[in-house]
Amino acid sequence: MKVLVVFAACLVAASALTDEQKEKLKKHRGECLTETKAEQSLVDKLKNGDFKTENEPLKKYALCMLTKSELMTKDGKFKKDVALAKVPNAADKPAVEKLIDACLANKGNTPHQTAWNYVKCYHEKDPKHAILL
Repeated sequence: MKVLVVFAACLVAASALTDEQKEKLKKHRGECLTETKAEQSLVDKLKNGDFKTENEPLKKYALCMLTKSELMTKDGKFKKDVALAKVPNAADKPAVEKLIDACLANKGNTPHQTAWNYVKCYHEKDPKHAILL
């Protein structure tokens, strides 16, 4: 199972991730911090739901994490089929799809703005399961 797909689709708390998944998530975070030059302190705030700071490196970081998780292409196209395929409980799929659709409704004018809007929306609507950042 792809480690980061849990963020967008699976209704699984961060504590339910396997050690391997946690390591992959940590690796992707480090790579995305380096690639995007996002500030670690601001990324840490995102993990706690603080989206007050909105800058280009953070937006690019969101796109990087979604891309590395295989949930979004570099051009900002979300792979809903991939996300829904990872939902562990079939009964949860309709609710997850509704949440995904709601969060994808606010497209940005750039791929990283679209990723930012999606990640921010997901965290606002379901902070318990928003573990990607």
